[in-house]
Amino acid sequence: MWSGVRHFFKPRLTLKYPEQKLDLQGQGYQFDAKAGVGRPGFKGRHVLLEDKCTGCQLCAIACDGVAVAIDMQELSLKRTHNKKDIWPAVDYGRCVPRGTPVVTSEGIVPIEKVQVGDLVLTHRGRFRAVTEVFTRKYTGRMYLFKTLGNPEILSVTEGHPVMIYSGNGTKWVNPEAVQYRTYLTRPIISEVKQIPFLEYTYDLYHPAGRGGYFTVERVALEFTPELARLLGYYLAAGNTDRYRVTFDIHKEEEALASDIVRCVEGVFRGAVSFKPDKRSEGLKLSVDSVRIATFFKQFGTMCDRKELPGWAMVAPLELQAEIIRTAYWGDGHYSNKYYSYKHAMHSNFFVIRTTSRILANQYSYILSRLGILASISINHQKDRKDCYSVTIHSPYIEKMGELVNVQAENSPSSSHGYIRMTEGIIASPVVTATFEDVADEEVWNLEVQDDNSYVAANNIVHNCVFCGLCVDACPFDALVMTNEYELAAYDRTSLKYTPEMLFVPPEPTGKYKVKIDPERGTAKHG
Repeated sequence: MWSGVRHFFKPRLTLKYPEQKLDLQGQGYQFDAKAGVGRPGFKGRHVLLEDKCTGCQLCAIACDGVAVAIDMQELSLKRTHNKKDIWPAVDYGRCVPRGTPVVTSEGIVPIEKVQVGDLVLTHRGRFRAVTEVFTRKYTGRMYLFKTLGNPEILSVTEGHPVMIYSGNGTKWVNPEAVQYRTYLTRPIISEVKQIPFLEYTYDLYHPAGRGGYFTVERVALEFTPELARLLGYYLAAGNTDRYRVTFDIHKEEEALASDIVRCVEGVFRGAVSFKPDKRSEGLKLSVDSVRIATFFKQFGTMCDRKELPGWAMVAPLELQAEIIRTAYWGDGHYSNKYYSYKHAMHSNFFVIRTTSRILANQYSYILSRLGILASISINHQKDRKDCYSVTIHSPYIEKMGELVNVQAENSPSSSHGYIRMTEGIIASPVVTATFEDVADEEVWNLEVQDDNSYVAANNIVHNCVFCGLCVDACPFDALVMTNEYELAAYDRTSLKYTPEMLFVPPEPTGKYKVKIDPERGTAKHG
């Protein structure tokens, strides 16, 4: 209460934008085209100098591979220096809604939890740092795309570029151009990180007299194939609490039981007890150890909350292969049957099942790194948790069979003919393309270093950047960036700045104002 009273008499730390603005000092971002040098400064609202723009389109060309935010619009001003009568227009509004899953180096998280400095997966299959996080209220059209084999639905605002695949390769397009059977893309993770040890801490209890005390113990486990195998077993059939780890398998799965015992004894030097379930055909393998239980907690304690940490997504391929192999042995199935009813059909596929949505997505990313294409389907079960099936069809049957030690052959009658793996990406066709009009919906976007893209809902989307490349590319200093804020508005239309709007410089606000230097055509601030 005292802290609240004291702050009541202090000025508020936040500003009511746009009514209030920061008193920014210094020059805005500028580029000296003759010297080829960019000058440091705040990057924000663009100003177009009408008497210098020749309509050369170099700003739009520079932006095309980065933010795809500039297009040329025809505007009849009858200027001798711009015979084409085309002028740049800037689109400031590209975002995705709350809850959109984003692939980061720490795992798959909702976009609202991404912070500056986090590493996100880009279209090049590598992780790059987030330099800015934008959020605003959006009123306008929201486009929704469901792709084949992807459990996530991509939602983007109007004008937010997405990467598509065609016979000529990949390119960026606005969502208005995406339709049924357009191929959206997601990257194959290319980074590999050597992880010699996995470090963690746990609380060790020491009894003393009538009470006791705890000490924090640090453990460094060598990341061996045996430990990777245990991770797969735990993801498929493991449970943990504070004191123990258990693996639930069928009592006839003697090979799995002996493999789990061997891995536990080799990695943790722990003892495994066998506890048959008299009410069923199950067998529980129990390891009573706070030290071991604490390690497995990081992978989730409930079946629908299990997931792999970020380091597992970039682990060496041989260790990822062990994780997938034992996850399949614990929760997988191979179907190779012929059905004669109705139409003769050959059922030939591998499947790994889980109730964790995140884990199913992670399985598909790891499998793609191993050269195996998988699709994910959802089975809604009454009074039970949703089940996600990670399925592998031909022509990847034989490769999956080699991975999990199952003899299998490809079958042309059941294949991934509509989903393609090529050029470091996976391209999947859109099966539903819809849109809806929203009002005052909270949306987010990211600015990503170097690659200017991120993976949202398992699809590659572009980010919104104020990079200054358009200013750098203009040989006539016709386009400048002030240190005004990046623009925000309550509706989509207000975020599209036409050439006429770009001609108007920002209005003075308090001590801070923008002046145009008539000699150089650059913005001055004071």
